[in-house]
Amino acid sequence: MALQSAAADGPVPSAPSGGLYHYLMTFCGAAGAILFGAMAVLVCVDVFMRNFGLGNITWGVEMTEYMLMVATFLAAPWLLYYNGHIRVDIFVRALAAPAAKVMELITDAFGFVVCALLAWQSVVVAQDTAEQGGMVFKVLVFPEWWLNVPMAFSCILLAAEFARRFQRTLRAAEGN
Repeated sequence: MALQSAAADGPVPSAPSGGLYHYLMTFCGAAGAILFGAMAVLVCVDVFMRNFGLGNITWGVEMTEYMLMVATFLAAPWLLYYNGHIRVDIFVRALAAPAAKVMELITDAFGFVVCALLAWQSVVVAQDTAEQGGMVFKVLVFPEWWLNVPMAFSCILLAAEFARRFQRTLRAAEGN
């Protein structure tokens, strides 16, 4: 079907600032990959140090937890942009092209609403914890609202990408 072949072709930078948007998504993917790589190096160094009696990196496990969260939130918009996300489309493939486009529009609209709500909620929670002066006290000590920034950033970009996909599918449907 034309819908699946268009989705498999990769990104279509059609946002008003197409070039900038593409670079932002590329940055998200690259930053996520760098964080995943740094996490692997950190774990390997920590294991090496422990096995050879050189001590350990006291903040290593905690830093790995935060790196995993940030890398995942950074990579999510990039994956959606490049259609690299998991997509269960067995039902959609059985539909006629017009019905498949309607389903695509419904899922993009639903994704937009969910991501917009999550973005709004994460910003509200970040503001609330910042106003209260909440702190994370583990090996590392930092303001609690910092933990909400990656989620807010990611959900804003995910909502934008779902809106872009909705618009692209709608234009393709009108063109037929």
